Amino acid sequence: MLHIIEPTLHSYAGHCHSLVDALTQALPGMPVTIWAGRGSRPFWSGPGELKPYFYRSLRRLQAFMLYRKLLQSEGKVLISTAGTSDFLILDWIASKPIPDGKVYLYVHWVGAKTHKADQLRKIAAHQPGLEVLTTTETVSGFFKRLGFRARAVPYPVSTDQGFLAMPRPFRRLVVAGAARMDKGFDRIVDLVEDLKLSDSQLPIVVQVSATHQDKHPADIQAQIDRLHRIGYAHLQVLADTLTPQVYRALFVGGISVQPYAADVFQDRVSGVTLDALGAACPVIVTANTWLARTVEHYGAGIAVNDLAPAGLRVAICAVLADYKAYADHAATAGQAIRAEHSATAMVDALFQSEQ
Repeated sequence: MLHIIEPTLHSYAGHCHSLVDALTQALPGMPVTIWAGRGSRPFWSGPGELKPYFYRSLRRLQAFMLYRKLLQSEGKVLISTAGTSDFLILDWIASKPIPDGKVYLYVHWVGAKTHKADQLRKIAAHQPGLEVLTTTETVSGFFKRLGFRARAVPYPVSTDQGFLAMPRPFRRLVVAGAARMDKGFDRIVDLVEDLKLSDSQLPIVVQVSATHQDKHPADIQAQIDRLHRIGYAHLQVLADTLTPQVYRALFVGGISVQPYAADVFQDRVSGVTLDALGAACPVIVTANTWLARTVEHYGAGIAVNDLAPAGLRVAICAVLADYKAYADHAATAGQAIRAEHSATAMVDALFQSEQ
């Protein structure tokens, strides 16, 4: 039996929904319980037993109670988006070392965890049975150096998410996913303003839905207001969180523009990049990031250092000049990613010792 803990699964926002769906689809016949956020039931039709459990404001207190309960129950526990607080709570509630193969923490990036290294090192000594799974080898190395049992497992993607999409003629620029400053949303607004000032005819669709908090911070809201004031005739703004089907359709015939912060995404996986390539959509990405290494490996887009409108437009024009070739390469990348990021790798990491 497997318990999946994902408090941020309360809508289609972000990639927690697709991650959990990919994993449960890869476990036919396995009893799976998904401990999700309140309000998640209308958004879940996948396998497993869904338990809408977490309130946002009480998440850590509820995690404390749930982890204590699950440590005393049968089955494995996977915290599918694990943060430092999860390590601290587990160490706090465990009266003795947690058994090997009981608890798995899937860590997507290091981020602020570097400032908690001393605390995490102590937890590694207290809890040698904890299994840390990571999205990249760099993150895995960080936890190994602290003394944890850690290994990289590719970010799981669902097999039904359009990764066999065929290239289509160019339709528009695409900015997909929640509006966030670390994803360069202000750069996107600058780009739209530049398109307006230059009398461009390029269509662009910009998704401005909120993150898991369901409310934009002040800096993002100010940028959204600015975006609306520009008055670019060829702009489509999508304010709502989209269904997986509508979201995936955004990328078809598109060029995905992703001017993400280099320091944040240097070794951080982006689900939007995977989704774009899965839809045969070329990508404009920030240089010196995981995104850039992935896109450049397949020739499926262009990595740029200059994230100002001029730099982004040079890259966009280059892709447009040979769109079919870039789209073909993106389709090839999508098929490769479908295999490399199969949820089977996560299943193996969780259960291979029992096979």
